[in-house]
Amino acid sequence: MPLAIVFDPAFAIEPVIDELVRQNVAHSVVENDHQLELWVDDPALVPGIEQYYQAYCRSHQHALNIGNLKRVPVTTLVLCLTLLVALITQLGEHHIEWFLMAQMQYYPRDWYLYEGVQNIWRCITPIFLHFSIEHLIFNGLTFWYLGGLLERVTGRLYFIVLVLVLAVAGNVSQLLVSGPLFGGLSGVVYGFIGMAFIYQLKVINLGIPKGLFYLSIGWLVLGISGVFSAMGLFNVANAAHVGGLVSGLVMAVLYLAWLKVKVKNEY
Repeated sequence: MPLAIVFDPAFAIEPVIDELVRQNVAHSVVENDHQLELWVDDPALVPGIEQYYQAYCRSHQHALNIGNLKRVPVTTLVLCLTLLVALITQLGEHHIEWFLMAQMQYYPRDWYLYEGVQNIWRCITPIFLHFSIEHLIFNGLTFWYLGGLLERVTGRLYFIVLVLVLAVAGNVSQLLVSGPLFGGLSGVVYGFIGMAFIYQLKVINLGIPKGLFYLSIGWLVLGISGVFSAMGLFNVANAAHVGGLVSGLVMAVLYLAWLKVKVKNEY
């Protein structure tokens, strides 16, 4: 009887066992060193059961509950700060100057960087600004989905560095193109897309549908082409998206290089 899976204690095993019973799969659950293991009679069923269990775990990782929030504290913190800033600014109606990367001058139109080391945090703060409820919900959900996945697989320390790098890259890119009047998590989200694409291609399948990558690139192309602004729909921070995406790809390559060095040193 071969070992099929080792259960993750973070997720309930009952739905998995119920499905095996429903499929008439002969199995047994064994506790070994404080871990629950699933053993099956037929070795040919092991790959399918592994795939099913991976999909089961992924589907539960995205649920908004206390357990999942605790497992991805960096993702949770960023989203909490985003909601707090949305409340403080009333979705961009008040006090946005507290979070802009540079100081605005309206007449004549210009901008100036804030002076002093104490303002270095402004390289990050525009990611917390959102200007509509739709903007906030869309960015928040995509950040939760992709950020939660990446924080789990890359580790907390690397994920912190990743978020900071993507935030700075996206913010600086947009500042140089359009000035400081912008905000949103979408530059970081595009960086996640770049990182996840390489990770899923070279390391392990994260379960992210290919359609999400195609949709994201299509949205980016439409934004750069000026379709949205020509239709009078909304302004898009295209430079932040491009800066985030490119930075995400670079960070993914660096992460792969670090993994190779780590594996080589272990052997």
